[in-house]
Formats: sequence, C-alpha cells, structure tokens
Amino acid sequence: METLEKDIASIWSNPCIYVADLGAYNAGKLIGKWLDLTTFEEVGDLQNEIDKIACSSGYGDEWAIHDYSNMPSSLGEYPDLNVVMEVKEAIEVNSFNTIDAFLSFNDVSCLSEFDEAYCGEWSSFREYSDNMFDELYLHDVPEHIQNYIDYESFMHDLKYDYYEVDNPAGGVFVFRSY
Repeated sequence: METLEKDIASIWSNPCIYVADLGAYNAGKLIGKWLDLTTFEEVGDLQNEIDKIACSSGYGDEWAIHDYSNMPSSLGEYPDLNVVMEVKEAIEVNSFNTIDAFLSFNDVSCLSEFDEAYCGEWSSFREYSDNMFDELYLHDVPEHIQNYIDYESFMHDLKYDYYEVDNPAGGVFVFRSY
C-alpha cells in the first residue's frame, strides 16, 4: 500500500506520462502505466520502459501517451521522446506552470529560447512595465518631472514586444516576444 501511495503522490507532483498499449486498447483492454519522468535520465531508458509496456500484452508493440500530469498536454499522443525529456528537464529547472505558459504561445521547438524570453512572475503586466521603466529610465528623469511620467502609455507600447499569460497561482507570467 505504501508503494501505491508513493506512486500516486509522484503523479500529482512530478512530470508524468500515462503510456498505453495501443494493441490492447484496440482490442478493448486498458493496459498501460503511469511513468514518473524524474526517474529517467536518458531517452533510451524511457524508450525501454515504454517498449516493455507496449509489448507486455501480446497485442503488438504500438504505444501512445494518453495522459499527462505536470506536463503540457500539447505534446500530443505521439511525441518525440527527446522532446518529452527536454520539456521534463525544463520543468524541473523552472516549474510546470511557467513552461506550460511559455508553450501556450510557442512551439516546443522554441524551448531553447525560454531563458531569454522569460521575464518573471508579476502581479500584473502593469507592475512589470512600471518596474522596467523605473529600472531603466527613471534615474534619467529629473525629480520635479517624475510625477508627469505616463506609465500607462509606456505599458501600452511595451505590450507590442511582450506578452503575458495568467498564472494559475495568481498574477501573470511575462515573456518577451522574439
């Protein structure tokens, strides 16, 4: 029972995929397994485990990913396993919500651009733009003129080069367009 509880806990907290045996599925049998991606270092190891699942029932060797947990479902049923591992590693470094937000506007092939595009978590885009103006330009504005800065217009112009994605935990993720 302890192993089952551990497996369920990892599905809810770690990047996981549910791999189904397609031959069995087409024969009306549900055979598959949740795989905790954090337990795999190499793509070959993941492929070997998937092959075991696909060949275990005697219905053939085809497989598909039928569900994701803490992984973007936009990867589809038949993703390149190298991409699956790349996304898993990005999630381990950043977070699922951050990577999922990035991939909601970008193709997975752009994942290498994440570090350059990501501008952080903010309570709003306005907070980000105000902070950016203050960090970059406020020191050049004479103090007696600072009350006349049009932060709203600056934010409006900034939105042409940036985008925001709602953070499920509150606030927004801000990304630079490239």
